[in-house]
Amino acid sequence: MAMVFCRGCAKQIHETAPSCPQCGALQHLQAASQPANPPSPWMGIVSLTLGILCTLSLFDSADWDGDTALGLSLFAIISLVLGSISILQQKPGSNMGIAGVVMSGISLFVFIGFSVN
Repeated sequence: MAMVFCRGCAKQIHETAPSCPQCGALQHLQAASQPANPPSPWMGIVSLTLGILCTLSLFDSADWDGDTALGLSLFAIISLVLGSISILQQKPGSNMGIAGVVMSGISLFVFIGFSVN
């Protein structure tokens, strides 16, 4: 049986004692428990990726047909929805969600402007 010194008062106590009998100081630090499955930042990543795709498509000089404008508008809407959910639920990757929402929002306004003209 080994003896160790107390963390609080430096008196000798048994090594298996959870707290010191003289001062009551805890002897064994408890490890902070981590959640078994930390939340994934997939919503923010998808929102950012789709926002970048929509923004880069604005620099395409080719003429757009209706299907292209509709598809890119759907990508922008999906990016807005996923980014908004990520921000509102404060999930990991919400900063990426903010960037995705901004880029897809600007792109969606431009897509609507192209479809009106």
